[in-house]
Amino acid sequence: MTKKTQKKPVKQAVQKPIRMIAFDFDGTITTKDTFALFLRYWAGTPRWLFNLFKLLPIFCAYTLKLIDRNKVKEHVVRTFFKNADKKKLNARANKFATEVIPKLIRPDALKTLKKKNTTPNELYIVSASINHYLDVWAKNQGIKHVIATNLEVVDGCLTGELSGPNCWGPGKMTKIKAEMAQTPFELAEAYGDTRGDREMLHAAQESYYKPFRL
Repeated sequence: MTKKTQKKPVKQAVQKPIRMIAFDFDGTITTKDTFALFLRYWAGTPRWLFNLFKLLPIFCAYTLKLIDRNKVKEHVVRTFFKNADKKKLNARANKFATEVIPKLIRPDALKTLKKKNTTPNELYIVSASINHYLDVWAKNQGIKHVIATNLEVVDGCLTGELSGPNCWGPGKMTKIKAEMAQTPFELAEAYGDTRGDREMLHAAQESYYKPFRL
């Protein structure tokens, strides 16, 4: 009789979690809110003023706490971008990223970004601003990952709606987790400057609030 040899169970390799470092963009890396600036850059001053006038009831409702910040963002996006051509928006966003944003970058923030953008780190820009210009700016800096607010596009035309949640407040962690999906990660460091970064800062092992201010 021959003895049956038992096969030893094969140990599966445990995937090492990605060491994520997350930077908010507006106010943290920049000196101004780029989304507000881009609305005027995109629309032109006359239409920008007209749209702001149309949005006054929405701003008043927000001030009276009748609607939240996310609803305001939805109305702003609908007013400024509904039926816009994606190619035209991308072209305008490209110019904004290369001509306007560089003047707004905090020098110390840029130094820290370059320092942190090395192995074994995975550097992410996590911002409530729209990805159309953030993707361009990040690529120019050698930053591979951007998690931002996305605009819905159908057949090359913007619908005026958001695609996914506004990347602000709780939405930042929602979008981070969706981006990573089944990939193990640890939020090693987070940098932010407003209430919109609170959940991300609290989730990080190390958090930095308004780190690049004089």
